[in-house]
Amino acid sequence: MLADRTSRRNLIFFGVVVWSIGTVACGFAHSFGGLFAARVVVGLGESVLSPSAISLISDYFPASRRGLAVGSYLSGIAIGNGASILIGGGALQLVQAGVFAGTPIALIAPWRLVLLVIGSPGLLWALAILAIREPQRRAAIAPDASGAGGASGRHAAVWRVAPIYLVVATASLVDNAVGAWAPTLLIRDFGRDAAQVGLQLGLLLTIGFGGGVLLGGWLSDRLGRGGRWWRKLGVCLVSSLVILPVCWAIDAAQLRIVMAAVPLYFALSGIVTACGFSSILDVVPNRQRGFAMAVSFFLNVALGAGLGPTSVALVSDRAFGSTAGLGPAIALTAGAGFFLIATVLVLTLATLKPRAAVSGRAG
Repeated sequence: MLADRTSRRNLIFFGVVVWSIGTVACGFAHSFGGLFAARVVVGLGESVLSPSAISLISDYFPASRRGLAVGSYLSGIAIGNGASILIGGGALQLVQAGVFAGTPIALIAPWRLVLLVIGSPGLLWALAILAIREPQRRAAIAPDASGAGGASGRHAAVWRVAPIYLVVATASLVDNAVGAWAPTLLIRDFGRDAAQVGLQLGLLLTIGFGGGVLLGGWLSDRLGRGGRWWRKLGVCLVSSLVILPVCWAIDAAQLRIVMAAVPLYFALSGIVTACGFSSILDVVPNRQRGFAMAVSFFLNVALGAGLGPTSVALVSDRAFGSTAGLGPAIALTAGAGFFLIATVLVLTLATLKPRAAVSGRAG
């Protein structure tokens, strides 16, 4: 809610500072409790980024260009996730190669030194955030058009986009499920080398999801013009239907089909995610967008990271009962998730009374 009431630029600045300090603190931790506490600090710092950043983007760009802007931001997250593995691994190799030999920090354990090397520059990067201009908030529509003002208006907006929250959170759950188990599938069922899988699959997933959210953002801008935000949900529906056979292709017996299906899956899922976020920004009034994004990202993390990987393991054990059931379990979990998404979208589009987008009236 702070993103709706105060400077979002300053929130991002303090968030970067906090998570950088937390990362460095992880490197100095000497107990599980200390490491856990430092990791909590990292999470607290990171939690302010996306709600504040997307709210900021919504005021930097008019409604007709907002989708692609949000897609670009989401693609940055995808690229960052892939780069973090490469940078972290590269930093660890440098430490193990003795690059810091002869210096006082050479006596520090390699994993600790990696955290110090990665976390410390964040304190300097945070200063660059201060160069960002805090844009003037675009005019919000009148309270009676959005449902209500103040706290009651906020809750009304949250409930109005509840189906979109469910769509995006379910996509996050399935993304985490596929992303967590696809490497194991390639290693276990196709005998691929772990290092090779990490490099190839990481690159394919980054390109797939990154390209998907960019395409989804572009489509949302093209089809959502004139305040027709519900058309973006139509894009989500089409993508969720097209993705169903792709989910089953993940269980194919041929390696080349699996290697093509996984990035295609993430591209289509990225379209759903980008159009979903763009729809939320269109429906929710300006002064409630930070709160709305916070709710959405909380659900994404809680369902995605919390239940995604576990769901595949549960389906594999209960439905197939053997290690040979990993491929079918991934396909079934992904297919069921997007069937649910398609069902929610059909019901939502059938019951919604299309109204002009908040941002469409506000500019």
